[in-house]
Amino acid sequence: MRAINTKLEYSTICTRIEELLPLVSNETSESDKNYIELILLSDLVADYEEKYEAISPP
Repeated sequence: MRAINTKLEYSTICTRIEELLPLVSNETSESDKNYIELILLSDLVADYEEKYEAISPP
């Protein structure tokens, strides 16, 4: 899977995650398409934030 490279991609993916959150719960099957999409997009956002928005230690 390719990485997020721009702020626009990041923003668009965050918006999609917000749309998916109400559709997925703790009871959602791991084979559910919304669950899978949410996990994949969340991983992309986490990688992007770690690379570009990491909080420096004090």
